[in-house]
Amino acid sequence: MTKRKAPRNLWLQKRQKHFEKFDPKKLKRSLELSGAPKHVCDDVYGSLEDRLENNFTTKKLHNMAYRLLHKKSKIAAANYHIKRGVEELGPTGFPFEMLCAELLRMKGFDVKVGVIVEGEFVKHEVDVIGVRPDLTVMAECKYHNSRAHKNDIKTALYIYARSLDIKNNVHSLNFDKYMIITNTYFSKDAIAYAEGVGLILISMNHPHEFNLIESISKYRTYPVTCLRSLKKSIARDLIHRKIIVIRQLKKRKRVLAEYGLDKSEIKVVIDEINQLLA
Repeated sequence: MTKRKAPRNLWLQKRQKHFEKFDPKKLKRSLELSGAPKHVCDDVYGSLEDRLENNFTTKKLHNMAYRLLHKKSKIAAANYHIKRGVEELGPTGFPFEMLCAELLRMKGFDVKVGVIVEGEFVKHEVDVIGVRPDLTVMAECKYHNSRAHKNDIKTALYIYARSLDIKNNVHSLNFDKYMIITNTYFSKDAIAYAEGVGLILISMNHPHEFNLIESISKYRTYPVTCLRSLKKSIARDLIHRKIIVIRQLKKRKRVLAEYGLDKSEIKVVIDEINQLLA
């Protein structure tokens, strides 16, 4: 019996109720970026192609791919889910700031979140400060609930102006680098301006190497929302308790019992965490 294939003129429904034509290359590329071996990507893609129907939502397609990948490789599944996992940290931006702080901590920085810094003319609340013997950085974290939101040149102009005010105060902390980290994207103008004035921009796809997704994967700084063994309601409550990344949850694993999980269920969660941290 011949397997059914997805129709050629397949349309997917996006979150904004817009439709886009199904692009097989885009789906294959997203699977490859998870780091799964080629044969696993091919198997998952084949299974998805057999099940796709017209007017499928992109969310449903993602969840199916996530579930299939998880059966093959938990690390690949977590990598595939990073973008949505970070988005699920909302609706406020504070958990994203904590995630960015953890990334800097994994790079050897001592970090502080929500620090008031004196400029030449005004005070500035800085999202994250990272201090290392060789480098001191200031990071502004721009979290957006909508993945379609682009950080335009106004964001880069604003952060650069703040950096100048801080630099001009000789008594203020001396920063070597200023950066903007976002869970979405930057416009071309914002990237061009930042390159010109020396701002570091980090987004889901910028820079081409070592962007936010690659950084989270490399340093195993997965948000708790990337754990398939954890109910979303529990993950949301953990975030409220400032348990943002899986490494923090492993250290405070006893809190899982407070959600009614028995020892075997807790073991499943911790086993998944250990596989992701390996």
